[in-house]
Amino acid sequence: MNLFQTKHIIKSTLLGLSAFAVFQSCEPLPEETKAVASDKAYSIEEAFEIVAKENDVTRTLYTKAIVGAGKKNGLKFDEDWEKDHVEAGPLPALFLRGIAGDIRKKGEVPLGLFLGSDFPVRKSNKFTGKQADLFAEMRKDSLPKYFFDEEAQLYTAMFPDFAVAAPCVNCHNEHPETTKTDWVLGDIQGATTWTYPSDSVSFDELQGIIMAYREGAAATFQSYLDKAAGFKENEVPMAGSTWPAKDGYALPTPDVFLDSVNVLAADETLKSILKI
Repeated sequence: MNLFQTKHIIKSTLLGLSAFAVFQSCEPLPEETKAVASDKAYSIEEAFEIVAKENDVTRTLYTKAIVGAGKKNGLKFDEDWEKDHVEAGPLPALFLRGIAGDIRKKGEVPLGLFLGSDFPVRKSNKFTGKQADLFAEMRKDSLPKYFFDEEAQLYTAMFPDFAVAAPCVNCHNEHPETTKTDWVLGDIQGATTWTYPSDSVSFDELQGIIMAYREGAAATFQSYLDKAAGFKENEVPMAGSTWPAKDGYALPTPDVFLDSVNVLAADETLKSILKI
């Protein structure tokens, strides 16, 4: 499946189809339902909450089903995965960075995405100023934080990034540059920060935000597959609709990965979009 077909699937999903219908028939949403959604407006906080949930589902699936399961079956993941001599895939934080980079590079939607922490592996990801203060509050109450960044003139939201799987904990505890070695499952390891220039969005703009995120996920995953296809020292993992394979040394294609995301996220995303 090419990127155009994947984009069509994403758009169909956001118009309210169930995951099964999206990937099997792509039948259009009834016009009366479209009308209900298209008449709605959303505060930027509502939009942030919807895309943040999509991000939680996507990254949790990637962390558990791709990185966690993949490591058990011989796949490798590395912070230098993009270097020519490294035969590995992106770690979860770098998967998110890839999504953010794709959104920024395309420039079609003015959505910003950043993952930071008070104990980051890389110093450049350390929160400072107001974000550091709000993150300190988040550590106490585990709640999202919203504010307007006067300097950048951007509406901003921070959502807690929990350690949802063993790979998150082990990677940060064992990294040679880590500043904290006692992370445990369930800890808030950082926060995803989202930015947007408007305080509200239309249905079409909200759809564009979610599509930009999902297309970024598909593009980043495809980059991983392209890298894996060129492995020379390690066996090239099988990629396709047969994932997960019996022997475990396999990867899904981007559309199969997004299919799994849809199964987990589509209903809640639709309810939020329709404000049910």
